[in-house]
Amino acid sequence: MGLFKKKKTVIDYDAVFKEQYKSVNQLTQQAHQEMDYVIKESLYEVIVEKYRELIELIDQGAHFDKEHFEALKDNAMKELQSIHQINEMNT
Repeated sequence: MGLFKKKKTVIDYDAVFKEQYKSVNQLTQQAHQEMDYVIKESLYEVIVEKYRELIELIDQGAHFDKEHFEALKDNAMKELQSIHQINEMNT
């Protein structure tokens, strides 16, 4: 009686990771081109969160170098802090 049998869905973490990483790269490019530092700060907040999500995907099974993406997240956090300081001085 397989009436209530759940179907197992297989998640391709590598494919999900690649799509997420593309969006991070697009956001990063947009942030580099942005002239308004308030918007730039908001973009970097999203970028840092996206890197956290990428690291979670690695923990769940995506086959990518965790240390590399932690370093990228750290760099984005440093950039965010710099932009935040600039915005604080301008207010």
